[in-house]
Amino acid sequence: MEVTTVKEYVAKQRKMVKLPSGFVFEIRKMSPLTFTKMFELIGVRPNETEEETEKKVQEGLQGILELVIPVCVVRPRIVLGPAGEDELSLDDLDMDDFLALLDGITEFSGLDKKSVEERESFRKE
Repeated sequence: MEVTTVKEYVAKQRKMVKLPSGFVFEIRKMSPLTFTKMFELIGVRPNETEEETEKKVQEGLQGILELVIPVCVVRPRIVLGPAGEDELSLDDLDMDDFLALLDGITEFSGLDKKSVEERESFRKE
């Protein structure tokens, strides 16, 4: 058995996604640090119900998007303010592409509803 190289590890954390516009972006899995920052940002506590968490997510959606999209989209780089050369501003994204990126990131990170339910069913067994 050999130790995984950094290059191998990083490659498994990234993937290409084709957006509804036809453009291809490279995304990465959400890191535990970003995940934690996201929940701190909206004030979610570990003992809250799913309904309470969902309400806070909806109320804090803009902050979540401003955190997650720039961090998890590798290429092209997405920034919050005005875009420089070889960058896109978050405001430049088409709504369909924006939602596809968010769905792609949450699914790839194992944070979509299906992945969460699968993990929960495994824990019950």
